[in-house]
Amino acid sequence: MRHHFKAALAAAALATAGSPALAEPGVTDDKIVLGAVDPLTGPPSLLGKAHQLALIVWQRDVNDRGGINGRQVEIVFEDDGYVPARSLQALKKMVDVNDIFGLIGTSGSAQLAAMMPLIAEEGIPAINDMAVNTHHFNPPQKSLFVVGPTYCQEIAAGMKYLVETVGLKDKKYGIVFQDDEFGDDIRCGYLKGIEQHGLDNAIELKFKRGQKDFSAEIIKARAAGVEVLVSGGVVAEHSTLLKEAARNRMQITFLGAHSAHLLPVQALAEGAGDGYYAADYVPALTSTEVPGVVRFMELAKKYLTEPEMKSLNRYSLAGFAGTLVFEHALRECGVDLTRACVIEKIESLENFETDGLFSPLTFGSGVRHAASDVLILRSNAADRSFSIVSDRIPVE
Repeated sequence: MRHHFKAALAAAALATAGSPALAEPGVTDDKIVLGAVDPLTGPPSLLGKAHQLALIVWQRDVNDRGGINGRQVEIVFEDDGYVPARSLQALKKMVDVNDIFGLIGTSGSAQLAAMMPLIAEEGIPAINDMAVNTHHFNPPQKSLFVVGPTYCQEIAAGMKYLVETVGLKDKKYGIVFQDDEFGDDIRCGYLKGIEQHGLDNAIELKFKRGQKDFSAEIIKARAAGVEVLVSGGVVAEHSTLLKEAARNRMQITFLGAHSAHLLPVQALAEGAGDGYYAADYVPALTSTEVPGVVRFMELAKKYLTEPEMKSLNRYSLAGFAGTLVFEHALRECGVDLTRACVIEKIESLENFETDGLFSPLTFGSGVRHAASDVLILRSNAADRSFSIVSDRIPVE
C-alpha cells in the first residue's frame, strides 16, 4: 500500500511539474536523507548515544568535505528506548514522514529483527554494526548488510585465546547467561569452545533478563569449582558478577562479549574489574597504534563538545566504521544515486579497509554478513582503559 501511495504522488508530481524521472526516496539535487534508530533514553542509551555521536561526527565531516557527489548528508535520528515495537514505529515514521534513503543505525538485536520486514518491504539499504545475531543474515535479506561477528563467534574466539595463549586448558569453566536469544548466542560460543578444546564444563547457569542479584549464581559457580567464568550478560550484569565473585573470594578469569568493553563496567565493578577479558571486533578508544582510531578521535575532538567526548565508547568506533562502508557505496554510485546501486556496491565489496577499525570486509552475492575478526582486550581498572592483548583472531 505504501508503494502505491508513493507511486501515485510521484506520478502526480510528474504531471504537474514535468520532472524528468521518478526520484529515489530521500534524494534531492542537494541532499541525501539517512535514518538511524538508536536507544537514546534509559540504561541502553550508554550504547545508543555513543553510536549516535559517531554518526554525527561522520555527517559533519563528510559535509565539510563537500558532501557526497555534490549532496549534503542529513541524518534523521529516532529513539526506540531499546523496545522492539518502538523500533518498528520509528522506522515507519522515517519512511512515511522523513522519506529516508537508507538506514545507518539499527539499534539492538531484537530491535533490528522487528524492523527487518519493513526494511525488506521498502528495499532500504541498511547496515548493522551494533548487535549481530545469526537471524539478521541467515537467511540473507537483500538490502541489509551486517558487520561484525555474532556473539557466538566472539565468545568462541575469546575461549580460543584463553586456552591457546593464556594457557587455561586445564581449568574448570562455567557460564552465567541471560534467558533470551542474546544469552543463547553467548552460550553457543561457550559450548563451541568447550567442545573444540576439550574443556571441563563445570556448570551452566541461566538468569532472568533484568536480574540484579547474582549471589546465588556465584555461590553455585564457586561450589562447582569454576576457575574461568564466561558472562552472558549485557552491561550491568558483567560488573555485578565480577563484584560478587570477588566478595566470595573466587580467583577467576572472566570473559565477556563486546558489551563488557565499556568503561562503566569497570567503574561499577571497582577493583574487581581489573584484568577481565572482553572479546570485540573494534579496538579501544585509546588504541593510538590503530590509524582508524586516531582519525576518528581527531574528528570527534573537532566536532563534539567535551561532555559529548565523555560519552564515546566502542559503539562509536563500530558506528563510524559502518559509515565508511556506506559512504564508499554512495560515492561509487555517483550523481545518479539509487538504492539498487548502493546495495550492489556494498554487495561487491572485497577486503574493504576501515583503517583497522574492522578487519577487511567482504560481502558477495547472497552474502550479507562480513564477520570481522575478533580482538581480545584486557581491562586496566587503575587508569580506566583497555589494552589489546591479541592479534586478530579469525572467526569460524
